[in-house]
Amino acid sequence: MTNFQERSVQVRNVRLSVLDGGLQGGLPLVFIHGLRDVAWSLVHVAEPFADRHRILIPNLRGHGASDRPGAYAMEHFIYDLYRTITELCDKPAILVGHSLGGQIASRFAAVFPELVTRIMLLEGLGPPDLPVPESNSAWVMGFRQRLLSRYEEQPRSRGMSSVEEAAGRLIRNNPRMAETLAAFIADKATVRGEDGRLRWNFDRHAESVFVSSDNEEAQRFWQEVQCPALVISGDQAWDYWGPMFGDDRYDGRYKAGEMDARAAIMPHGRHVPFQNSGHMIHYDEPERVVSELERFIEEGEDHE
Repeated sequence: MTNFQERSVQVRNVRLSVLDGGLQGGLPLVFIHGLRDVAWSLVHVAEPFADRHRILIPNLRGHGASDRPGAYAMEHFIYDLYRTITELCDKPAILVGHSLGGQIASRFAAVFPELVTRIMLLEGLGPPDLPVPESNSAWVMGFRQRLLSRYEEQPRSRGMSSVEEAAGRLIRNNPRMAETLAAFIADKATVRGEDGRLRWNFDRHAESVFVSSDNEEAQRFWQEVQCPALVISGDQAWDYWGPMFGDDRYDGRYKAGEMDARAAIMPHGRHVPFQNSGHMIHYDEPERVVSELERFIEEGEDHE
């Protein structure tokens, strides 16, 4: 794979690690990973553009080689991206965000439109709408459960004995993933602890930023995204969203037209479903991600 230089961006007291590669001076392509992931997981879909684009892939705070400050509000992630782009890019960028990275990208494009030319969001508009809670007390109890699960100290993971074991876990959780890709990411996304065991390289407390299906605030940003926006969803993502909320009435499936309606909130948004992908679209159909991104970039060039 393309050689990437690991650079640092200092945001107040937080050091962010950024993979920097591709054509220096080319139009910047900034890839933003999701929660419980690392920058290296997007290299395989970024590399095909390295001969004509500057490629930047930041590790979000709390992930990969970036610092773990314990503070993980959405505004932190947006400001981190602002500092990364203004420090490392000499022209507006195309943003490609997966999951949480998509939420960051859409908000960033609304707040800093002068720094963005287009955005591509991979499963980046949050989970399907949840059923209305049966009562207010049920909603409060749900909040309690989420609060404790995110902030209480949990028993330490036993970890994994080898990169091969880590790759096996990736494939079990992502059965459509290629074995070679799983091996590469398992090597890059784990760190060896003092006990000699491998563990995934992210701070689990970063989950405090989790974006729910209550999109009222998100839609305020979506309405202000003035650049072209391509929204890609995975038809099989229900197997990721379904177990997440502990509600028997919720199967994790989007309603008919739900993603089309969300994409349409953005003035220049459109939605493309991937029938053979789950939530981890860049694992399940990477070639199609590259193809859609190439077409999306060419559309912009045709209108220049």
